[in-house]
Amino acid sequence: MLSVIIPSYNDEKALPLAIASANAVKNVNEIIIIDDFSIDNTQFLIKNIKKKVPKLKYFKNKKNLGTGYSFIKGLEKVKNSHVLMLNSDDFLVPPEIDKLYDFTLKNKLDLGYGKMAIKKENGIFKYNHPGYKKKTYLGKRNELVDLLIFDMYIPSFGSIIRHKVLKKFYNKKYYKKVNEDYGGDFKAHDYDLFLNLAKQKKKIGFLNEYVCVWCRKNSSQSGLKYVESGEACFESAFLFNRYYLNEKINVQNFDLIESRVTKKYMDIKNSCNVNNQKTRKHYDNFISNIKKNKNFKKPSSNESLLMQ
Repeated sequence: MLSVIIPSYNDEKALPLAIASANAVKNVNEIIIIDDFSIDNTQFLIKNIKKKVPKLKYFKNKKNLGTGYSFIKGLEKVKNSHVLMLNSDDFLVPPEIDKLYDFTLKNKLDLGYGKMAIKKENGIFKYNHPGYKKKTYLGKRNELVDLLIFDMYIPSFGSIIRHKVLKKFYNKKYYKKVNEDYGGDFKAHDYDLFLNLAKQKKKIGFLNEYVCVWCRKNSSQSGLKYVESGEACFESAFLFNRYYLNEKINVQNFDLIESRVTKKYMDIKNSCNVNNQKTRKHYDNFISNIKKNKNFKKPSSNESLLMQ
């Protein structure tokens, strides 16, 4: 069966929809709420919902830890073989999550994922990320390189992961090390996790169905604040530096990766705080690594003549 982990912080208004969507998934028999030291009425809300949803389990952090640590805390409580992380302000498409669960089990995947739709003021719209394939596939792409090229096309709350795979390495010690290496409060824990699984050559599959809905807002991790602060750029650069070594990346792909991360930098280059951020070093290292590897892979003038 499937466990759903919902980290939440001061999100009493959106949380009921997230819980209701998880509860409507037939294969979900455990919903774990990790309250990240909320100061709103979340605890009272859960107490009332729990009367009607007995599969709901509630845990409150003694201090605010952030989404990454809260998700890991939730993993420690999981009883099932497969897990899905749901943001407290987003929701699932229950019938499609059931399809994804069956797809993941049938094909013995370590990670099975689907597509994400976006909720806006005037409705819910299908979203076609450049990283999405047009057809369902089973492990037929270089997932790590494509994640570096296209960014985070695997929706964290539209992914079902084998719990056994995560238990082997994904814990507080691991995430603490990521934060230390980054040199700040690292937010893209889900992107890092999927890159790590791809680096380990775990079996990943894609179901060409819309399985979840993102309720976008500017304060979210992918919102305007995350971009303008420089975090989107510096975290992307950090993750490239962390995972690109020993991967088969040609010059064209290096160009695509450079273009994506540099575009994020262009969005913040006029900020007065950019040059003062210690995490800026990851972008500088990224540029250095890109140039070094592109020059290494370019054919010499003699080789170019022989190829003509």
